[in-house]
Amino acid sequence: MEALAEYLKVFSEPNRLAVLQALRDGPLNVSAVVDKTRLSQALVSKHLKLLTIAGVILRRPEGSLVFYDVIDGRIFQLLDRADELLLATRRQQLDALVAAL
Repeated sequence: MEALAEYLKVFSEPNRLAVLQALRDGPLNVSAVVDKTRLSQALVSKHLKLLTIAGVILRRPEGSLVFYDVIDGRIFQLLDRADELLLATRRQQLDALVAAL
């Protein structure tokens, strides 16, 4: 359980999720991730490094550029499911609140 908790922490930062979302359609270099997320280059680089260390993305040098790509696209299924569960939970909470009124 500890290892799973540590892995899930990787996805607990909004800017890191934005970086992952930018990579959803395929590999990008740092500049392209900056353009897609509108985050600073320093922040994007930090999160790309953390995602690489966590084993979520792969760093691939090509000439003078470095491209980053998601190792396993199923990560987006996990994030999409988590988003659906969050929405369902919030709907249930709202329904319970309305029913209590």
